[in-house]
Amino acid sequence: MLLALNSPAQSESPVQGSHTNVIDGPPTGNTRAEIVPLFWKALIGGSIVSAPLGSIEYFGVQTYDVDGAARVRELTITTKSQFMIRIYHMAPLGVLAEHAENTIKALGGIVESAAGEELNVPLKVFPSTTHAHMVEYRVAEKADIDTLYQHLETAMKDYHARTLVPAQRENTVRQVKVGGEQK
Repeated sequence: MLLALNSPAQSESPVQGSHTNVIDGPPTGNTRAEIVPLFWKALIGGSIVSAPLGSIEYFGVQTYDVDGAARVRELTITTKSQFMIRIYHMAPLGVLAEHAENTIKALGGIVESAAGEELNVPLKVFPSTTHAHMVEYRVAEKADIDTLYQHLETAMKDYHARTLVPAQRENTVRQVKVGGEQK
């Protein structure tokens, strides 16, 4: 003969609360919480870039020249999935600047009227500028890069320092400046 005994530890399901909890109702008092974003999303012209904040390993801004013909200001974001996101602004340099801008505007007018697409899309020369695991976006204004960086930095502080009170979050980044103007 098998005898089943109910002990107090066996009478409650780990999934369901005790009868006491069910009839007590919700807790009284105020619950205050701050919602912290889990994703960073940027709308860039007709494109959208979105990345989980927990997957971002590195982000930074740099300015560089390409073959002496163009100056690029770029926000680079790397992720744990090994994808790299590049968001950049490109402007022609030097003597070629005026000629290149006029050529780009003329070509842009043709492209826009023919296809209804915007001109400000990434420029790629296959295979030299096409890289595996890279997604590229191009912005119209150089200042957009700094705006995107500031927004991403704030989102990352909020995400990684979410257990801190907002006044403490600014102290989570240590900054140093060397050299001249970086823009």
